[in-house]
Amino acid sequence: MSDRSDHDQSIAAPAAAPKRDVHFSVAMHLRFLLRLDRTFSVKQAVRAAVTPGARVLDAGCGMGILSFLALEAGAGDVVAVDRDHVDLARDLARANGFADRIRFLEADLRELTPSDLSGRFDVLFAFIYTNHIIVDEARSTAVCDLRHRFGTSTCVTVPNRVRYRAIPCDWPPVDAYTELADLRRSVGDLEDRYALNLGPLLDAMTTEVCYNRSRPVTFGDYDWSPGFTNGGYRHRRGGGRFLGDPTLVTEIRYDGGERFAGLPDRATLAVESAGTLNAVMWIQELWFNDFLIWSTEVFSPLTHAIPVRGGDRVTVLLDDGWRATNALSVADPR
Repeated sequence: MSDRSDHDQSIAAPAAAPKRDVHFSVAMHLRFLLRLDRTFSVKQAVRAAVTPGARVLDAGCGMGILSFLALEAGAGDVVAVDRDHVDLARDLARANGFADRIRFLEADLRELTPSDLSGRFDVLFAFIYTNHIIVDEARSTAVCDLRHRFGTSTCVTVPNRVRYRAIPCDWPPVDAYTELADLRRSVGDLEDRYALNLGPLLDAMTTEVCYNRSRPVTFGDYDWSPGFTNGGYRHRRGGGRFLGDPTLVTEIRYDGGERFAGLPDRATLAVESAGTLNAVMWIQELWFNDFLIWSTEVFSPLTHAIPVRGGDRVTVLLDDGWRATNALSVADPR
């Protein structure tokens, strides 16, 4: 039996960070489709990107809707690849008269070569984002790799840039410290009752707590229903306060041919209003040229809330501990 007072009170990264990815369910695809504002924004971007006769790779095609839009925009050849639900995409293509104009593959693009897909592509659809900054860091690397491996030298990517901004927040519903204190106490009670060392269980659960607090409630009673927000995923504003304006953290551009090296190792936020800084809201924006397709919001709680005043500058660390737990540490509170 262990003494819980011996456990580190901070949120430490585990020896091996958990692998975080999302496999899209049919309900998730339907939910996205029901967000009509998103669907029509995507349609506008597709029309702007696809020129008559263009060869299009739909990476992570889902239900195949983007492939259908590409053909309507004049694409000459479309190859659609996904790890899941390709049978559904094929059925929808048959139902809408597109079956003989799209080549569907259920495969992992990391295991394919251009010769497997009969050559390179003029347009790459890469809507493979989970809308979480940490998970999508690796996905941005993957988009760069896909463009280099499968695109022509002038390949157009949709979306072709991703922008991340950060807002310092005083947001009481995102209270990592209290929940983690309750978690430590609960596991300590179990250790006393079972006479077991449950440290690994505590560590595993700790890595989940702040991820579970990162997302807004974005849909209704059904898992396929998108709810009632427009323009992106937005947190309800009644639960907290912004302590400053959004700060640009990074912007990733694909069509210039650059590689994505990863997010910066820190972000410095300007505080404009006094309060208790306990979370950072990340805004992810997907763009095609100068057209904003979609934006989303998620939180990263701070490991320890700090009092701040107008004029303060707070630097948070985008380190391995944050990637593993979604909990931010402060490098310099002023």
